[in-house]
Amino acid sequence: MIGFIRSLLAIAAATAALGAAAQGFPNHPIKLVVPFPPGGGFDGIARPFAERLSIVLGQPVIVDNRPGAGGNIGTESAAHAPADGYTLLFANDYLGTNPNLYKGLKYDPAKDFLPIAIVGSTQMAIAVNPNKVKATDAKSLKAESLQHTLQYGTPGVGTSPHLFGELYAYNSGTKMQHVPYRGTGPAITDAIGGQIDFVLVTVPSLVQQIKAGKLRGIMVIGGTKRSPLLPDVPTLAENGVKGVDHDVWYGLFAPAGTPPDVMKRLREATAAVLAQPELVERLRQVGYEVTPSTPEALTERLKGDLAKWKGVVDLAHIVIE
Repeated sequence: MIGFIRSLLAIAAATAALGAAAQGFPNHPIKLVVPFPPGGGFDGIARPFAERLSIVLGQPVIVDNRPGAGGNIGTESAAHAPADGYTLLFANDYLGTNPNLYKGLKYDPAKDFLPIAIVGSTQMAIAVNPNKVKATDAKSLKAESLQHTLQYGTPGVGTSPHLFGELYAYNSGTKMQHVPYRGTGPAITDAIGGQIDFVLVTVPSLVQQIKAGKLRGIMVIGGTKRSPLLPDVPTLAENGVKGVDHDVWYGLFAPAGTPPDVMKRLREATAAVLAQPELVERLRQVGYEVTPSTPEALTERLKGDLAKWKGVVDLAHIVIE
């Protein structure tokens, strides 16, 4: 209770400090576009963040799920929204994959958006159906795949789990056939049901299924530390896999042309939210690490992903019409 009161006092202080900037903004609700279905990995971080941002800004921040076309439908709507700060985009590293995959995109992530900050990140994991796959680590997974190609599910063609899977298969020599799904949930369901051999998705989506024994965790992807949610599942490095790794980041953007004073208010408000210990712990408990950054750092991360995934797309000859 004391910690909660302190958190409220910190929020009030941050709100007062922000009041001097961007007078009049915001004076009505803000829409936070999430370009994927509700209930998935995005909601686990976007909704708690939006709740706290609402308090700091003094106006409701409403999560607007707009799924479709690998995130492109919602992203396009945000890119073409009025540049007044009342429509924001909550995106992740699909912004670095989609321009390499889709022809005729109606948005340019580098030109149509202004970065606010990286909000957080999470790890991915490979989890197998224990009744279909005997493998317990990367070495035995490769050996089993050489006997018969293993089918793996991801949230869809061109998602970072898919592209990482292609990169992992190439670097490790594991024979893997991609099976795309329309979201993380259906992929996990089919892995449990035995329609596919394993899934490659984000850690928060897998915790319950691994702990219940419905899936067996093989390795955690992203960083050198094990996930605190899956302490018994080793990392890529512990599996002896080199030259490939990737974590999934989540970032906040505003449409290009948003006034500087509004951008300043949004960036300061975001920093105030991400400095709250209770939010940091809440997200950590469900598998997300709060990793606040400067706008410049988010720009560099996006540039790096655009270059990285272009190489993978070319290597795997992935085409989406």
